[in-house]
Amino acid sequence: MENESLREVYRECLRNHAARLGGFASDGCCEFTPEEDADLGNLQCGACGCHRNFHRKVYSTAAAGIGGGAGGARRLLLQAAPETPDSRRRPRTRFSEEQKARMSSFAERIGWRIPKGRGAEVDEFCGEIGVTRQVFKVWMHNHKSSSTAAPTEATVTP
Repeated sequence: MENESLREVYRECLRNHAARLGGFASDGCCEFTPEEDADLGNLQCGACGCHRNFHRKVYSTAAAGIGGGAGGARRLLLQAAPETPDSRRRPRTRFSEEQKARMSSFAERIGWRIPKGRGAEVDEFCGEIGVTRQVFKVWMHNHKSSSTAAPTEATVTP
């Protein structure tokens, strides 16, 4: 298995030719073959005319030690599904009971929103309890409806 190198091989065409009509129809092209009259940078298939990206990509390993590579044993590896940012979720922030109690009392004191003139006070508080300003802001937004005293606007009675 030494001296193996991976190379990309493009198999059957997966293009849906009936997408505009709301159905599914493939053209039956079984393998990407570049057009003969074009240079090496051509990405159009000579059999179906589709772009190379419509063809299923697999990785082929050619064992160079057996038979010199061309007649050597070949093994196809299916391409793993690319890992999207959605599949790697950020871990949830965990707060201690003390942090929750202090954030709740501070949020009630400032009215469950960060006033423009009190940014330094909020930054100092966040530094004391060990969370960032953004994390505290999101926590306040998520917990303002479940607070014991709902935020009320100060009304002046004559």
